[in-house]
Amino acid sequence: MSNWLRAKVSTTIKDPKRSLFEKALDNMGYKPDYSEKVVHGAYSSEATEKVDCVLRSKATNDLMTIGFSFRKNNEGEVELAVSGDFFRMQFSGEQFMKKLGLQYNYERMKVALEDQGFTVEETKEENDQIVMVGYRQVA
Repeated sequence: MSNWLRAKVSTTIKDPKRSLFEKALDNMGYKPDYSEKVVHGAYSSEATEKVDCVLRSKATNDLMTIGFSFRKNNEGEVELAVSGDFFRMQFSGEQFMKKLGLQYNYERMKVALEDQGFTVEETKEENDQIVMVGYRQVA
């Protein structure tokens, strides 16, 4: 019996930045491996799929059974699709993408605030939201 759980979920990220994608994954305990172009099932004999990068665990550097593809939709926006086996992970595919989207938007807003002269002192996650506390120096 196979535990290859084909979970394909996607989200649209407008004006995506690779550095923000990588920081969001880092916040979640993962890092992308752009040299890996195929995601494998939980067992080596299971299905494979071509992807743009595969996840690695930051803690152990283990290759995960999760891969990402970046593609443009009809409106020219880049869609980030994830597929793979979420059996051993703490998230379903939908939960994973929701958390990734939250972390991506956090990183995007942090950069925007810092560009406006704010310093973020503290962040905390509560009820599927990230709260940032900081200040802005007034001359």
